[in-house]
Amino acid sequence: MIRKLLFTLGLILAAQVLVFSQATGTLRGKITDKETKEPIPFANVVIEMNGVQAGGATSDFEGNYVIKPITPGKYDIRCSYVGYKTLLTKGLIIGAGKIEFYNIELEPTTVALSEIEVTSYKVPLIEKDQTSVGATVTAEQIDKMPNRSATAVAVTVGGVFSADGERGSVRGARSEATVTYIDGVKVTGSASLPPSAIEQVSVIISGLPAQYGDATSGVINVTTKGPSNIYAGGFEAQTSELLDNFGYNRFGFNLQGPIIRKKNKETGESRSILGFFLAGDLTLQGDAAPSPIGRWKVKDDVLQYLKENPLRPTGLGYGTYPNAAFLAPNDLEHVKRSQNADAFSINLSGKIDLRLTSTTNFTLGGSTVYYKSNAFGYSRSLMNWENNPYHDELTYRGYARFTQRFPTSGESRSLIKNVYYSLQADYTKFHSKNQSAQHKDNLFKYGYLGRFDTYTRRSYELGGDTINGQVYSNVYIHNGYRDTMVTFQPSDFNRDLARYTETYYNFYPDVTGNWENFDQILLGGGYINGMSPDAIYSLWQAPGTVYNGYNEYDADQIGFNGMFSADIGNHEVQFGIQYEQRSESYFAYAPVNFWQLMRGLTNFHIRELDKSNPVLVSRDGVFQDTIYYYRKYDANSQRTFDRNLRKKLGLPVDGLDFINIDSYDFASKTINYYDKDGNLKTVTMGEDLFDVSLFSADELLNGGNSYVAYYGYDYTGKKLTSQPSFEDFLTKKNADGDFLREVPAFQPNYFAGYIQDKFAFKDLIFNVGVRVDRFDANQLVLKDPYSIYPTLSVKEVQKIGDQSIIHPGNIGPDYIVYVDNATNPTSIMGYRSGSVWYNASGIEIADPYILDAGSGVTPYLRNPSNQTLQKEAFQDYEPQWAIMPRISFSFPISEEALFFAHYDILTQRPQGQNRLDITDYYFFKTRGTTLDNPNLKSPKTIDYELGFKQRLTNSSALTLSAYYKEIRNEIQIYRYSGAYPRDYVSYNNIDFGTVKGFTVSYDLRRTSNVTLRGSYTLQFADGTGSSPTTAAALIAARLPNLRTPMPLAWDRRHSFNVNIDYRYGEGKEYNGPRINRKNKPPIELLRNTGVNFTVIGGSGTPYTRSENITSAISGGTRLLKGSFYGSRLPWQFRIDARLDKDINIVWKKKEGEKPKESMLNIYLQMLNIFNFKNVMAVYPATGNPDDDGYLAAAEWQREINQQLNPDTYRQLYQIYINNPANYSSPRMIRLGLIFNF
Repeated sequence: MIRKLLFTLGLILAAQVLVFSQATGTLRGKITDKETKEPIPFANVVIEMNGVQAGGATSDFEGNYVIKPITPGKYDIRCSYVGYKTLLTKGLIIGAGKIEFYNIELEPTTVALSEIEVTSYKVPLIEKDQTSVGATVTAEQIDKMPNRSATAVAVTVGGVFSADGERGSVRGARSEATVTYIDGVKVTGSASLPPSAIEQVSVIISGLPAQYGDATSGVINVTTKGPSNIYAGGFEAQTSELLDNFGYNRFGFNLQGPIIRKKNKETGESRSILGFFLAGDLTLQGDAAPSPIGRWKVKDDVLQYLKENPLRPTGLGYGTYPNAAFLAPNDLEHVKRSQNADAFSINLSGKIDLRLTSTTNFTLGGSTVYYKSNAFGYSRSLMNWENNPYHDELTYRGYARFTQRFPTSGESRSLIKNVYYSLQADYTKFHSKNQSAQHKDNLFKYGYLGRFDTYTRRSYELGGDTINGQVYSNVYIHNGYRDTMVTFQPSDFNRDLARYTETYYNFYPDVTGNWENFDQILLGGGYINGMSPDAIYSLWQAPGTVYNGYNEYDADQIGFNGMFSADIGNHEVQFGIQYEQRSESYFAYAPVNFWQLMRGLTNFHIRELDKSNPVLVSRDGVFQDTIYYYRKYDANSQRTFDRNLRKKLGLPVDGLDFINIDSYDFASKTINYYDKDGNLKTVTMGEDLFDVSLFSADELLNGGNSYVAYYGYDYTGKKLTSQPSFEDFLTKKNADGDFLREVPAFQPNYFAGYIQDKFAFKDLIFNVGVRVDRFDANQLVLKDPYSIYPTLSVKEVQKIGDQSIIHPGNIGPDYIVYVDNATNPTSIMGYRSGSVWYNASGIEIADPYILDAGSGVTPYLRNPSNQTLQKEAFQDYEPQWAIMPRISFSFPISEEALFFAHYDILTQRPQGQNRLDITDYYFFKTRGTTLDNPNLKSPKTIDYELGFKQRLTNSSALTLSAYYKEIRNEIQIYRYSGAYPRDYVSYNNIDFGTVKGFTVSYDLRRTSNVTLRGSYTLQFADGTGSSPTTAAALIAARLPNLRTPMPLAWDRRHSFNVNIDYRYGEGKEYNGPRINRKNKPPIELLRNTGVNFTVIGGSGTPYTRSENITSAISGGTRLLKGSFYGSRLPWQFRIDARLDKDINIVWKKKEGEKPKESMLNIYLQMLNIFNFKNVMAVYPATGNPDDDGYLAAAEWQREINQQLNPDTYRQLYQIYINNPANYSSPRMIRLGLIFNF
């Protein structure tokens, strides 16, 4: 892998570019005399953002100018020439990857002093550079939207599916097919940013230029704000307290300004050459899982009673029932807020910009998101919310970008002009952790109820034995050990859980028959270390149930990007390369179960009696009719955990001491054991006794029924510093001879290169390019997915035994041969090529099990006697190369109409299910889980679109576009039937689909008080699968994958995406209600006040109806009613709003100083303003979100009435079925204040 990395870096250095930094824009136009219309050569044009110069150019002999590259954002453009008024145009918007055309007319003047004419830029309705489809929204627009995020912008674009405000499918593709960039860095982890940091969001949903790759649907480009020439800042406070029930509070700030200024000797102006921008947010959420229908919970006093009295006697003289199984209706209460589901986050974004020269920039930037929460869980929400796990995650990313321009003077006649290049390196880290909020990484406390002292004695039976040739008959012979009593001292670590056992002891104080041993305690309803209560009626977690999980995930991403651009004649040629290396590591434990594992591993090797060395019980030399035996030490069966534990306790490793694991006391750090003579003894430790390193890797992997999962970490949770090989997993041991079973981190790499030519011919713009992607999973894969052992092909099988073989003529030399018996083959049963099967006569067959001669479908093995995991069965992943032409163009039919079209081929590396997990293959025969497929290929999309845009009025335009997508090689769960040594379930690139759609978009610029962006989309999205697990039920029933397209899960026939802004201005632009006053200016009641609405909705998405009623508990096979996804949910609409008012504050000034101004914005944010309870999911038998039909179904009444308490069961079941997740999120109202200075 290192060689590959160095080789690739060498290529990068040799090419002297490191590609595709942040997508930039271009400004071009013509400068003419306002009166004569003659071109003005050698005029100076400069663009500025916040007073900081961001680029400039000089017009040529024909008055033409070009400024590039320009970071997307909002700029002021200043044009000057001797003898003309300087023209300052404010608010010029530069979009990512676009050419903006702006022609300038200068007015002659005879005044010697410089005059400046100030105008405002108006975004043209017809954008000549419309070679891609999407939307660009600026910071000013985002600030007025109900939700101020990149996602909120994306869902307002026609063709973007949103069920409940989230960004879902883009034009019929899976949600993961869309990628997000922040300042040119591909997002891994959280994409969250402080709202005040966002300068511009550009959404491209179709017509992707060649510079974009690794996406088969859309791209979301976020540009953050940069430094200012003056010091400025602001803060924001937002709260939902007293407005809704969810306790949302957010506090934000932003600062920007120069660090170092440089004074212009000629003009006296001081300009920033080193500036900064910094923004941050702190968010507190009382309920991070808000419910539209509230939550049910056990009343506090009832819960306290259940925790103190978790059990009741059965009344049969033995055993117990859980008290929670007898809850009455008045024991529950309905509340508005989820319990113990709070969240906290910190969000920071910053940028430092150094202007080395007028043509050279160096930028450092990055962002950080830290999030932590008590993770809500539906099954815990009724009576075990106190044990919600703790989740935290950290994302931070940083980049360094160097850009140098070589501007061309206006006098130049060179063919090559406006050369620039940009180099960028970036790094992203994402780390997440899930754990018990109480126990955190104290893994052995998860399953600890308390100290169990087991008292044991020898057991005897009448029998005989021969000792030293003497026969002893009718004597008491030691036949084993018997527990006589188990005492219990509860711990406070899991107090509520310990109460189950404590209560059981209280109910049955007599030791006999009740707590002589662990079996009696468990049968009676108590628990021992490492055990948890069953869910109440298999629905709701019982009080005290401890979260049984600890995991950490760590991902790094390193990117090297760059781009070179030059204007060759009228062609803007751009080329670049991109390299990305990811590293993903993970480990997870089921720590509650560690106690069960320790109990099974300890003393395992001394459970037999050493009958070859009997001991006669004598008194004063007289035999007392009893013979006993010491324990028998078996070194071969001694477990690593036992060996390490004895070392830590200071006991002989080969001794016969019997350690009582459950007698460990965390408080006193003591543990008991019986010595070989049966004497009870205690060891006191100076530190906690237990540690994961006491186990071996094989013990935690447990033959495939694992207590641990890991890659990139070792089994003890330590990060690996190198990449272990396949052979290391099979052979590498530690100093004690235990296998380490190291599994490498997942480290795929991605390399891409592109070239594109964007050129304008008069008003026509073409963008033609080609992109080449290379994806390397950088791991081993099975040579043949149908066998984990090496096999023989036709060309290698000419004989079986002494019998010559003549293969059918249609059978190729590389076909795999199948025989009647793996270890002793005598005849050929058939053949296989890929997934196509043939019988012995060469006739294609559909059912591979026809080849089963009694010992399974058996390939001819290369090494029949060695059916263990072998590297010979694997090979290196073959890197996937993809060549993707991109062709798009736009041209105006007239000044008021535009025609555009494009053709794209897009690919994306697999987004999951493709990591090689060696343990899956090592335990192939015992594990029944779904395996990842490390040999997955890249999904592919072919995209066509044709569109027309017409200006309707001076302030509005209508766009019509039709599109068609062909989707191939999507990932779907798949059964490898006929695989050896058994069938297994994995994934394969077998899904396909088509998307056909028509979008009508309307763009109304500010007219009177209204601005509107809206679209209607008619779409038909069909395919064989909506996610990698769509076919899971079919596969579980051993049915084949569907090969007929059906509506996809997000197939919304009719979609509406609308953003409306109604706003009053001030002064001459104010047309709202006012109060006239005598001899005083009128009071403008709604001055600078407005309301913004986002309306998202459309027809219902599909679901599959069921003919029969099944239970949420006992399940059952659903019988299809109609066709897959043949039914539809109700129509869905969501309306978000923001009502706000700007207040200008002018501060007192000193004499001769310009007055300072600040802006105060007060707003009310209302999400789902009408509190629509849109139906997100229904039960297949009834079509209802709150009833699955089970409780009323005649066929289930017997099961219902057999429950401990049928009335309680019905009540708890009904609550469980009416899951808030079946509805859209509730109305949320937040009051906010923004102060900018």
